[in-house]
Amino acid sequence: MLSAPLAHADTGHDKDRVKRFTLTSTNSQGQFPNITADLLDRDGENVGFVTTNCVTANSTPPTTTCHGSYVLREGEITWQHGQRSLQTPFVIAVTGGTGEYCEARGQIRVVRTESAPDGGLYELEVITGRKCSTT
Repeated sequence: MLSAPLAHADTGHDKDRVKRFTLTSTNSQGQFPNITADLLDRDGENVGFVTTNCVTANSTPPTTTCHGSYVLREGEITWQHGQRSLQTPFVIAVTGGTGEYCEARGQIRVVRTESAPDGGLYELEVITGRKCSTT
């Protein structure tokens, strides 16, 4: 399972711009750590896809750096993460976005469970900004 804790949106200014949503990944393709998967909302409707690409440095201990995107109808949310162990849980940083998410920021907590080996659950809380161009 992949999930996210709430981002720290503790100012009155941010509270109006916080978007919370849960996405489930299915139909995973590729081989970890370089995969893509469809994304479904809580109603089971396809809302886009997620993509993940990682590079591992042959160091002691090995270090893995990953980046990816949630590509959704309203725009794209990008993220990046580096770690020395692929063991979960871990937190990834939201690095930005496009469209409705052009000023996205926050973090995503990733947790895997045996109940979802080929998919996962992503719970996101993203802080958005001004209205942005979609073209």
